[in-house]
Amino acid sequence: MTVNENEVHDYMYDKYMFTDEHAKQLPTVRIKRVVLDHFKSVDHGEIVLNCGRQYIPYGTKSDILGLYGQNGSGKTALIEALSIVNKLMSGYKIPYTYADSISEKEGCSKLLFCFDMQYPNGEIRELEYSFKLRKEPLQEDESKELMKNSNIKEETVASLNKAIVYDELIRLSWKEADVQKKLQTIIDTSVEKKAFGPVSKLTSLTGGKQDLNVELEVNKRIALADSKSFIFSKKTLKLFVETGLYSVFLQVLLELRHFATYYFFVVDAKSSGYIRLNVALPLYTEAGVEKFDIRVPKTITINDYEYYRRKISGVSDVLSQLVPGLTIDLKKVSETFTSAGEQGVTAMLVAYRDSLELPLRSESDGVRKIISILSLIIAAYNGQSVTLAVDELDAGIFEYLLGELLQSFESTGKGQLIFTSHNLRPLEVLDKKFLVFTTTNPDNRYYRLKNISSTSNLRDTYFRELILGEQDEELYNRTKRFKIEMAMKKAGAEE
Repeated sequence: MTVNENEVHDYMYDKYMFTDEHAKQLPTVRIKRVVLDHFKSVDHGEIVLNCGRQYIPYGTKSDILGLYGQNGSGKTALIEALSIVNKLMSGYKIPYTYADSISEKEGCSKLLFCFDMQYPNGEIRELEYSFKLRKEPLQEDESKELMKNSNIKEETVASLNKAIVYDELIRLSWKEADVQKKLQTIIDTSVEKKAFGPVSKLTSLTGGKQDLNVELEVNKRIALADSKSFIFSKKTLKLFVETGLYSVFLQVLLELRHFATYYFFVVDAKSSGYIRLNVALPLYTEAGVEKFDIRVPKTITINDYEYYRRKISGVSDVLSQLVPGLTIDLKKVSETFTSAGEQGVTAMLVAYRDSLELPLRSESDGVRKIISILSLIIAAYNGQSVTLAVDELDAGIFEYLLGELLQSFESTGKGQLIFTSHNLRPLEVLDKKFLVFTTTNPDNRYYRLKNISSTSNLRDTYFRELILGEQDEELYNRTKRFKIEMAMKKAGAEE
């Protein structure tokens, strides 16, 4: 089957990647399984989310994963892995900072993600995307670019590495002629003599054109050097699209890239750092992340001003219910022109407490963090295709308020929420099927508690397991209080 070239191009890329007709046929995409091997403190860990354990019909229920455990036990590893796959599927390079997460002992890490894709017509596809990571020293031009765009010193840059993506693998289960196909390898880039295999799938994507195969091999080498995904790079997908050939394989690749770009968000420690330093407030929108400097006014176009003000107004409506008496606004300071010569507005984020106007920078870390992620929580609450992953969701948030947010999301939300937390309030309000715990075993890092009755208070049960250790895996490296006291006294005596 062939399709009009313009129609295919409508089916991908920029902000208007899908036509209205295509948009009606987009699947609900959810992460159903994650496997980490030799990544940070995780030698092996597998998490099957609730949507991977029970069928959640199209457009009906939210899906939640709350990950709990002691410090350094693999919680942030999950969020970092999600951040990496999000960047790869969106066509971006992996920041050099992730090279530190790759196992020194093994010399590489392997990450696997399984996606559930449900379509409006009832069809269900399952796609696995896995890849390996290794570290290599930065090239001279990369080091110079890093020093140019940051405050990192030359001697520090010399010790840095980058993460190389290789051995990418796509496996797909789909329906063909009313027969559900089992998971099959669609793209395997581990082969050396061509861009990827198997040959039959390569041909269905390229039409068997030899010159196209050569271009793909060049793209593969470029992606390898640039710390990008070869499969999801814009250059690779563009070559597939320009053949004019339709296949279910190309369709799911385009749909996953669209999902990663516009519906999959990861809020990591770096984003939270901007808030704690009182520098910038990340405002998450469907089009990406806009960082508003909360110290000084910002100049933007009139259209952007109206758009962001509408987004902030929606956030403010919900914020006033969570923190009574508090609202926010993007206040117009003056009319001006942008650097591009367009008519613009100078605007600043402000907070109102009982009609008293205050700069947003004067609010607490907790309030600013709630504001920064609230637009995405709203999107995930209302959008069945939105996946939001947040590291340390509880940081700076009052525990009762945290419980109220999560209960609302569980009972009437539609999207997928993945979070880590130290606050145990969610254990009292969320169904146990949404909760996973880390263990002390690096070969089996993630674990669901067993033999828990529906009437049990999971918070109390978790504390009991930390003390008694009755599960199949140990959940906590026990500390002895007298040893902590001795160490504190010894450290004080040495001053």
